[in-house]
Amino acid sequence: MKRSLLIFLAVTAASLPVAARPPAPLTPAQVDLIAEQALEDFGVPGMAVAVIQPSQPAMTRGYGRRVYDQAGEVGAQTLFGIGSISKAFTTAALAQLVEQGKLSWDDRVVDHLPEFRMNDPWVTRQFQVRDLVTHRSGLPPYAGDLVILSEEKANREAIYRALANFPAASSFRTEFAYDNLLYVVAGDLLERLSGLSWGDYVARHLLEPLGMSDCEPSVERVPDGAERAAAHDLADGKLSVVDFPLPPVTEAAGGIFCNASGMARWVRFNLGVSGADAADVLSRDSVEELWRPVTPIPVAPHLRTYGGSSFSAYGLGWFVSDSYGTLNAQHGGGLPGMVSYLSLYPEAGLGVMVMTNRSSGAARAVAMQIAEQAFTEQPRDIIAALAQGPAGAGEAVVGEDAGVESAAAPRPALPLARYAGRYTDAWFGDVDVRVVDGALHMDLGSADLTGVLEPVDGDRFIARWANRGLRADAYVMFRVNGAGDVVGAAMEAESSHTDPSFDFHDLDLEKVPADAS
Repeated sequence: MKRSLLIFLAVTAASLPVAARPPAPLTPAQVDLIAEQALEDFGVPGMAVAVIQPSQPAMTRGYGRRVYDQAGEVGAQTLFGIGSISKAFTTAALAQLVEQGKLSWDDRVVDHLPEFRMNDPWVTRQFQVRDLVTHRSGLPPYAGDLVILSEEKANREAIYRALANFPAASSFRTEFAYDNLLYVVAGDLLERLSGLSWGDYVARHLLEPLGMSDCEPSVERVPDGAERAAAHDLADGKLSVVDFPLPPVTEAAGGIFCNASGMARWVRFNLGVSGADAADVLSRDSVEELWRPVTPIPVAPHLRTYGGSSFSAYGLGWFVSDSYGTLNAQHGGGLPGMVSYLSLYPEAGLGVMVMTNRSSGAARAVAMQIAEQAFTEQPRDIIAALAQGPAGAGEAVVGEDAGVESAAAPRPALPLARYAGRYTDAWFGDVDVRVVDGALHMDLGSADLTGVLEPVDGDRFIARWANRGLRADAYVMFRVNGAGDVVGAAMEAESSHTDPSFDFHDLDLEKVPADAS
């Protein structure tokens, strides 16, 4: 049954009808109004937009400020981190190797990377290159991302250990669950077969040939003094600049920094309107193969409501669905304090890239509003509707369990020294808890994810991390055995608005005996 469904989705995507109404051309003034409304409704400091339309030059625009309290304006050359939109560059690079005969999407990963392991030996043996990039591994959503968010653990050895020890949440190839660690493995595969680092390969074989010379594979390669937007989010309820650069090991999953001018070229290439030389980068057949549905996904309410979508799936580095009666290939990209959204309508010749410098739903809302304006005679106000929802302007969020805190000063059940020690988790590794100046502190192996543990009730605490802009404070629930000894701990995010990559809930921390640590 599962295979039949996949075949049905593939045939559906290949035979979607052209939109009943061809896209109406948008003017710069119309795009300006859409972007300016989103800046206001979502409270975003700055935004860059690229729009590609049939038989028209690229429209690249900038709005607002690069830094919320400084004068510099966002322009078409302002660099933003595009986050997981980088995944499509990774799959395009792998597709080049497929065209060269160096790789097949159906190759077993262990035949190229013998060190690769999943928790189940059978899954390890069956795991194909296609499985690395289609979010159907059987792992839970965002499994192990906490490893790449802790700088002391953000290395390939720790990532491979996490994958080998992370228990499955579902059967292999049966459910969609978004992941990032397997894209790191996909980047390793590219490096192993090409002899180049992921960044060097992408720069040499994608960015440079497509004229995206201002774009960089990682933040480390952005030149000093480059025109770059700062990331923003709420820190304890106040809009602030967020400083949380992701480590180099994450490049294949979300490392690229680019601007509206560069992303306009990427959109044109994917739409097949960038000239005959684009075929030297990747054939149209290979580009379209990346959009072929692989992993079915329930249709999101916003797609059904505004695009009339009837199916949704993940291809090779792209989400795909039907929208406004035509194929829609899209992907979002989120970094701490920076969110982007890319949406293509290949059969209609329309493509939209939106980059913002604050964590919010503004980028997706603008891309959807532009499509609504192009495809419908009476466009609805999508921006206003989404700004009022849970992904809106991102008001200050208090913990959903805040009510458990008493008005009186809470007290821990045991002396603080009893909780202190080293804890370990099979996939994450070590976590240190210690008493500093009369308070309990937790260290996840990161200066940003180190913080005081405030008592809530008994053996329950809240970790208040040093980097307040992460909005990722977490409950810590210590486990005590019948003898009164602290033997472990569990964690969960304080708020449902915390980025899911902070997968504290997947930790099962066991306290290491003092004589063993």
